[in-house]
Amino acid sequence: MANRAGIFNTRIDLSSEVWRWKDNVLTDSGDHVLARVRADVISAGHQNLLIEHNIGAPRFRLRATSSKGNLYTMGQLSFTVNVLNADCDHERYKLQRVNPFRRERVISNEQGSVLRTRPRSDGSLTVTAADESAEEIPFFDAVFLSYGCVLVDGPGLKENIRI
Repeated sequence: MANRAGIFNTRIDLSSEVWRWKDNVLTDSGDHVLARVRADVISAGHQNLLIEHNIGAPRFRLRATSSKGNLYTMGQLSFTVNVLNADCDHERYKLQRVNPFRRERVISNEQGSVLRTRPRSDGSLTVTAADESAEEIPFFDAVFLSYGCVLVDGPGLKENIRI
């Protein structure tokens, strides 16, 4: 989890990468650990995001505070979780399912689509660039947004928020 983990929250380009969340560990295409979650803390390099969530509640909400004081939030605005909105240190994102009957999502910001998440049958969730022309995104934004997708769309979860 050295400099590859975006210690300074540098912008990343996932066009040639496939990240994978499995068992609360985020790895890159070379199986290098980028981040891990333990006791509601996402650790990446020397930075941490303290997370709070309400998975079992009627409305999904996720909040994180970085060790530098940056705030990250995610939540649903309607009855379903087909569309989620997020704010990552003042950058706004929309996380939309590509089909109401699938858990795959496209994540976009004001410039366009940036990430795509896909739950897999092996219990993992993959994170890729949304397409070949996807914009770069800050590292911690990508980690937070993709972990939120793990909580809502992850294949092993049986919560009532999957409508």
